[in-house]
Amino acid sequence: MIRVNSLSKKYKNNILFDNVNLSFESNKISFLLGKNGSGKTSLIKCMFDLEKYDGNILFDENNVNRVRKECFVIWDDAPFYTNLTGLQNLDILSENEFSKSEIIECALKYLGMDILKRKVKTYSYGQRKKLALILVDLLQPKYLVMDEISNGLDYESVCELKEQIKKWSDNMTIILTGHQFSFYNNIVDDIYIVKDKTIIPHITDFQNKKESLEELYDEELLEIRD
Repeated sequence: MIRVNSLSKKYKNNILFDNVNLSFESNKISFLLGKNGSGKTSLIKCMFDLEKYDGNILFDENNVNRVRKECFVIWDDAPFYTNLTGLQNLDILSENEFSKSEIIECALKYLGMDILKRKVKTYSYGQRKKLALILVDLLQPKYLVMDEISNGLDYESVCELKEQIKKWSDNMTIILTGHQFSFYNNIVDDIYIVKDKTIIPHITDFQNKKESLEELYDEELLEIRD
């Protein structure tokens, strides 16, 4: 479980979050639903101690610095060492924990060897995303956060990723955020609404509800009612 206690965050005089309390359940797929600029990415940065904030955030009662090796974040821009090949990036970013053959065996499920041997600066946006997914598959983190993960992926890759995320959630606590709602509708468990300087645990067991993320966004963020 990831527990957020009394979180407050501001940029100069702009208050982004004011005394937020919530928890993300273990082995569930949680989804942050909010407008652009509502604070979703800032929350992720606070969680991993990349920005200053007031309050505390605990990973199964531990500070993030005690469990950092068990955490992984895929940012929308999927940053890598662009002058190195895909395989070199995988070796470095997995901290040399795996043999070359282990890395290749895992990587070939996502990208061809011709791509893996190329420098990352030649990669498309979608290929960078797949390189990040290879790292998740290799490292098997306990806590996984993915920001706009479906962006840049083709239809076949999106379908495969849905199934992979479901499998990962058996052993991972997963937090997702994005705007391609059709991708997330049939995989997320719990929904959190990010608006008005707070984050509201809105729906649990989302798969048994008859509402879609599109409908929720209209009702809760655009305030469109039938």
